[in-house]
Amino acid sequence: MSGDRLFDTHVVVDWSARNAPSPVKPTKDAIFWAVVRDGAKPRVYYARTRAAARTRLTSLLRKEQDAGRRLLIGFDFPFGYPRGVAQTLTGQDDALALWDWIDAEVQDASNNTNNRFDVACRINRHFPGDGPMWGHPAGRRYQGLGPTKPTPQDGHPPERRFCDARASGAKTVWQLAYAGAVGSQVLLGLPLLKTLRETTGASVWPFDTGLTAPHNAPVLAEVYPSLLQAQAHADRGEGEPLDAAQVRVSARALAALDRQGELAPLFAPELPAAEHKIVATEEAWILGLGFEDTLRAAA
Repeated sequence: MSGDRLFDTHVVVDWSARNAPSPVKPTKDAIFWAVVRDGAKPRVYYARTRAAARTRLTSLLRKEQDAGRRLLIGFDFPFGYPRGVAQTLTGQDDALALWDWIDAEVQDASNNTNNRFDVACRINRHFPGDGPMWGHPAGRRYQGLGPTKPTPQDGHPPERRFCDARASGAKTVWQLAYAGAVGSQVLLGLPLLKTLRETTGASVWPFDTGLTAPHNAPVLAEVYPSLLQAQAHADRGEGEPLDAAQVRVSARALAALDRQGELAPLFAPELPAAEHKIVATEEAWILGLGFEDTLRAAA
């Protein structure tokens, strides 16, 4: 292993908020992850349920640890909510406390049925008016959760995190349904991150590590495969779901940068002083944001 290299294994995960198991045949809007070991050809995996993915990803982390291999695993959903949300829900300006709160509220069965819209209603009750969360399946009604974006009110949290405002095309954590929505993945993904952190000792960038290159592995980090969407379209096989191509291209790019000794700067984005602490403790950051040209060259 190169002295400049941070990790031996690079993984990128595309998460899903499906309410039922995905089809046996790999399909879009499901769970995929790509694994690159020592810069070898990426291998792409598919899971039909979140429970199955949780078991397999936990096993992957433990096997890499047992083999003495340093692992980076990126997930394609926000690791935090906009500033002030953790304080409102937990009394602490701490994203990890918010993970605990969400984990205690979310029920996610082995067949993918879950209560995420009910949890969204509970979150909205902590804020004035209709609350910030919105979007749900057609034909359903929820007390305290509307189908369309509510009018912002005094007392509502910011619509976007600092990184979301800079990432082209990024959706807000408040949108739970419809094309491109990521809010549901957050509610059903943060409990997974909490489990991985607590059962494997993984560090979370930047909440555990600070906004700097981590020295201990495994490391969990937020990624945004759409930063390499054009490259994924070009690399996509015939009939291959775009999600699968995106995780493969993203993992390959991160591994390539690491081999070149150029991955560390991505963990230390230059931020205004007023944003730095908030990002490091509450909101998180997208790994590679601000380094798009570097990522594209590596891809």
